[in-house]
Amino acid sequence: MSNRLGLKRAVVLRSEDSLGGYPETIYGKRGKRKKKKKKQSKLLSPWEKSVRSMAKKQVKATKTYLDRHETSNKKKKNGWLRDLNKNVSKSLSKLGGAYSIYKLNLF
Repeated sequence: MSNRLGLKRAVVLRSEDSLGGYPETIYGKRGKRKKKKKKQSKLLSPWEKSVRSMAKKQVKATKTYLDRHETSNKKKKNGWLRDLNKNVSKSLSKLGGAYSIYKLNLF
C-alpha cells in the first residue's frame, strides 16, 4: 500500500465471534499514548522510594536464597538444612544493611 491517498492508518476489525472484535492496524503506526503522571504528594515521595527499594532488595534476597537452597539440596542429602545458616546469611547480605529488622537466630 502506498500513501498516495494521504492515509495515516488503516485498521481492520478482526472477530472470531459475531459480537465485537479487536482492532488490528495493517498500515501506519498507532498513536503515541501519553504517559500518566504519578499522583503523589511531595511529602510522601521519600517514603515511597524507600519502601520500593526495600521491596526490590527483598526480591533479590529471596531469589538468592532460593537459588542457594536448590544447589544445596542437589549436592547433599538434606543439604538445604545443613546449609540453612549459610544460605540465609548470604541472602540477608543482599539486603544491604537493611536487614536489621530481619535479624534471625537460627540454630
